[in-house]
Amino acid sequence: MLLLERVTGWIVATIFGVFVALTFLQVVLRYAFSNSLGWIDELCRYGFIWMVALAAAIAARQGTHMCITLLEEIAGQQFKRPFQILGDIGLIAFAALLGIGGWQLMQLNWTSLSPAMQLPIAYVEAILPIFGLLTALFAGEHAVRLLLNREIGAMQSEDT
Repeated sequence: MLLLERVTGWIVATIFGVFVALTFLQVVLRYAFSNSLGWIDELCRYGFIWMVALAAAIAARQGTHMCITLLEEIAGQQFKRPFQILGDIGLIAFAALLGIGGWQLMQLNWTSLSPAMQLPIAYVEAILPIFGLLTALFAGEHAVRLLLNREIGAMQSEDT
């Protein structure tokens, strides 16, 4: 799983680099030459969607998603791990629903084209099943690490 996380991280970093470069190019074209390319805005928007979804999947593996800790604070530290495992199970269910729904949405939109680049919208929507699969895998692994008491990251912060 660590390799999959690293590959996903490199993809996020690459998308971010392209996003920054294209946005800079768009600004230069717009202000220096009073002209811009419509496809750059569209590509950056779609790249941003992919980047956020992949980064959210990585957060599932690391157990760093935003959470509400009120129940943990009321119930006490002994319930922290069970609540985190319950949160991972909920995240797996959410990822499965989003992934399945995204797959169905993709099937409907193979003929719908994006306005500027004329690419099938299903290419953008492909991130939904990818996010669902990666998030379910990563959250499942995080839950197993919690069960086996081998948590990295979030549990280490308790000790400090």
